[in-house]
Amino acid sequence: MDVTNFSSQPHWRHCYRNICTDNFVERKHSFPSPFTTSFKTHSRTKKITMSSEVVFNLEYLTRLEESARTLESTPQQRSEMMFKAQREVDAYLEQLSLDHPTGWVIPPKETQGQDKLVQPGQYQVQSGPNQVQSGPDRVQSGPYQAQSGPDQVQSGPDWVQSAPDQAQSGPDRVQSGPDQVQSGPDQVQSGPDQVQSGPDQVQSGPDQVQSGRGPHETEPLPIQENGVSIDEVLRDFSRIGNEMEREGHPGHMAYVPGNSTAPAAIGDFLAASFNPYSLNVASCRRAVKMQQMIVQWVGRLFGYPSACAGNLTSGGTVATMVAMTTARDHKVPRSKDYSRSVLYLSELTHDGVAKCLSTLGMREAVVRKVPVDDKYRMDVNILRKFIENDVQNNLLPFLVVATTGTTDVGSVDPVPAIRAVATQYNMWLHVDACYGGFFVLCNSAKHLFEGVETADSIAVDPHKGLYAPFGTGLVLVRNGTLLRNSNTRQHGNYMQDQLTNPEDWNPEDLTFEQSAHFRAPRVLLPLQLYGVATFRDALQEKLELAKYLYLRLKGQAHIQVVEPVLSTVLFRIPGVSDNTNRALLREITTDGRFFITTTTVKGVLYLRVIIFCYRTHRQDVDVFINKVKDAVVKMELPEVEFCHAG
Repeated sequence: MDVTNFSSQPHWRHCYRNICTDNFVERKHSFPSPFTTSFKTHSRTKKITMSSEVVFNLEYLTRLEESARTLESTPQQRSEMMFKAQREVDAYLEQLSLDHPTGWVIPPKETQGQDKLVQPGQYQVQSGPNQVQSGPDRVQSGPYQAQSGPDQVQSGPDWVQSAPDQAQSGPDRVQSGPDQVQSGPDQVQSGPDQVQSGPDQVQSGPDQVQSGRGPHETEPLPIQENGVSIDEVLRDFSRIGNEMEREGHPGHMAYVPGNSTAPAAIGDFLAASFNPYSLNVASCRRAVKMQQMIVQWVGRLFGYPSACAGNLTSGGTVATMVAMTTARDHKVPRSKDYSRSVLYLSELTHDGVAKCLSTLGMREAVVRKVPVDDKYRMDVNILRKFIENDVQNNLLPFLVVATTGTTDVGSVDPVPAIRAVATQYNMWLHVDACYGGFFVLCNSAKHLFEGVETADSIAVDPHKGLYAPFGTGLVLVRNGTLLRNSNTRQHGNYMQDQLTNPEDWNPEDLTFEQSAHFRAPRVLLPLQLYGVATFRDALQEKLELAKYLYLRLKGQAHIQVVEPVLSTVLFRIPGVSDNTNRALLREITTDGRFFITTTTVKGVLYLRVIIFCYRTHRQDVDVFINKVKDAVVKMELPEVEFCHAG
């Protein structure tokens, strides 16, 4: 397959089936010579001239890619993991002697909406060779086969049947009853400018996306008095794939792509099935210890002492808010001083930080945005001048936020220098490491996090660097006692029998949350299954791919590219209008194979590529580079030699 022509690939917003099954087209691309190679563009062959100044170890990158691919489980592996997890849940629920241990058995249609008693054993769900049973309804599960009574559902490795909706699927065809959808090897069409799909009539081309459904038809299945079949519920839910932005696709290089591994999903399934209250030692000590183990492990990564404390949160903004609350309570204990308190950010700090002030009741506080230097780092000299001026005007500098991995550029603020200023003026130093934090695992990036161990607090997102599902942030406070004091709670009398030892630090005493989801398994299971080394290699691969992309684009005379610090690469056509650069963006993304965005930094508009998805590898970056080259040619800019780093 010609890797320079991906126009025949499905639009990334409308290829849910391929993405969910990892059914991606295999793309082979190698460089036969360390000095020159060629590629095809519009039936012409051009030389890619190698720069003698560029040295890039492709063998090392290949090794990293092989390790990172461990995270990419196949549909069969995911299915096996899910069945194993289900058996564990079944066994647990059977011990509780519940009437319906699986909890998801669907009653026969003749009993739906009627006041009929359902007799034990009526559902009779069976599956697979492993002969696992639980409870009075005789539930069995195995890797590939399932049978169920009234609706007669059967499944095997390659086919599915269900009634009364009569759906069948095999390697080459899909049929479903009421909606009358059929597809075969010759019945799906896609070309350079269009993608078509059946009943929903979805078309996409360079400038349009059309859908046959009206706005009202995009609404979820309504909540009704009487239930419906599981087939109808799942069919309705699957339509979300037509609208989502394909976060796990290798071509998703916009924002900070979210990724989730199969074990992380299994972890969430187990957490919801066992459903422990994980914020109190008395309720479930093991669940608390699992969370504390993750927090302490992350603390050690950044060089924090064992006296640190923290919590898994719903994301980076909540993690930042918990840290800022602790800073407020420690540095500005009186609410009458809120209006003269000052928060210092760089102009590239994530907007969620300032947003927290409103939630904290400090909307009247002053926010100073410090300019960045030519390397997009907070200018410490200007920071110092701002603080000196505010002190002279009887204001109260209380918090400065440094960023290790800005969202726009991936730049890293000089934490040691900022720490020195914060110490001089008795300020709290918080480090926003939500995007870049887990690059600390990589030996090549450790130096970027120098000084973070001295910060008063850190926010980092496992749903970014550890590929956990969305809704997984983490806050760390260096002096754990301050975090605990900021979340003091007077327990109600109903909990008088659950009081624990004073040395037990319950998670509910370290956050404002009190009924949080058990988030630890979604982080812990993948780390336990794959090992830290796999995540280290996956993240190192992204760093190397960013360097690779930078070196390849650097040799294009019409492209100005910013050298990456982490895995974010900015580029643009210099000397032209912003509209011309936006036209370049449209040309690159028009067939839907890649999704990138623009950003404006120091008044200059750039195209922004962030390489973060664990499914993104060198062959994907090669295709992207060729698309940039083709887009520049199509825009009728003068052609020049294109540098390939090897």
